[in-house]
Amino acid sequence: MRIRTTRLATLAVTAALTLGGTVAVASSPASAATGNGDSGVSARAGVGAVTGASATVGPDGTYTITWTDRRPGPMRVYASTDADRFTRLVGTTKGTSLTVSGLDPAKRWYFDITPAGPRAGVVTAPRSLGLQSAPNARDLGGYRADFGRTVKYGQVFRTDALGKLTDADVARLGGLGLDVSADFRTDIEITGNGDNRLPAGTPVKNLPIADGNLTAITNAAVGSRDPIRQQELLGDGKAAAALENVYRGFVDDPAQRAQFATVLRDLADGKKVIYNCTAGKDRTGWMSAIVLKTLGVDDATVQADFLASNDTLRARNEATKAGLKAAGLMQDPSLMDPLLYVQKSYLDTAFAQVQSKYGSFDAYLRKGLNIDPITELRLRARLLTV
Repeated sequence: MRIRTTRLATLAVTAALTLGGTVAVASSPASAATGNGDSGVSARAGVGAVTGASATVGPDGTYTITWTDRRPGPMRVYASTDADRFTRLVGTTKGTSLTVSGLDPAKRWYFDITPAGPRAGVVTAPRSLGLQSAPNARDLGGYRADFGRTVKYGQVFRTDALGKLTDADVARLGGLGLDVSADFRTDIEITGNGDNRLPAGTPVKNLPIADGNLTAITNAAVGSRDPIRQQELLGDGKAAAALENVYRGFVDDPAQRAQFATVLRDLADGKKVIYNCTAGKDRTGWMSAIVLKTLGVDDATVQADFLASNDTLRARNEATKAGLKAAGLMQDPSLMDPLLYVQKSYLDTAFAQVQSKYGSFDAYLRKGLNIDPITELRLRARLLTV
């Protein structure tokens, strides 16, 4: 459910009464003069705004920046490793695209597309963090929220486990200015796959969320080497049903809700947060859905972000399946698909459980996650552009 003007007014009034002061409903704090933006929507709303921006990077480190402009004219493109501050001009054009080369490939780059005159520009960046050993590492910025605002880049990051990062990957993370790393993995997962490799001094919060009995089911199936037993355990929708039950637990289990709420509070406190589980798709996927819904991002976009894990993890997953077959562990490794990939039904199950248990997502925030109106307003002010 998208946040409406009346709801924002209610939030503001509640906050004002609680704080003993007044709160303007109008919006979050203004961004820097150069603004913040997204891949696909203007960050600084206005007549004739630049929209539809995207940035891709090729194997040679060359960036291709594209955008749509209803009133074509001279355009300046700036690059920066800080999504809040742009000073490096990398090109000018009267067109709607620009190729940029010569940027340090070890760093993450953001691009500010600024038109001449008092018109809105946009910030964009590749969504992937470009980590060689964590293909599902992504920036949650750039998505359009309510009232034409967007989620800021460079503030909140979702990823798979970071225990196998290369030195170059760790150095790249070091440029993000992280304040907190939140790890949803259990002790068993961490023991088996290693602690996250992070820039020196990054505070870590271990927020374990168990996977129900998924690990036991998977181990029993694969360990049996028996196609019939594997079909009994994973086939005919059983694996997907097990995942759906895990997603119900995200909503029902008070301990799990508390872990998700911790990340929301850190974000509301102004911290740059990176959070992960093992594959970065289930626990991390639900955490991302919570963040985006709270910020007023529409359901279709929330779902698209959730399902994007299937593309980012595809190469790794298919290699895993090929390895299982080559080792003689599974004749039909496609039985693993519901465990290796995400399905729309998983996210739908969690939201249906929210509706069943709380009646609305707003009530889930208040009663399930104990996020009060003041914290929600701070979160929106922190993570949304004006």
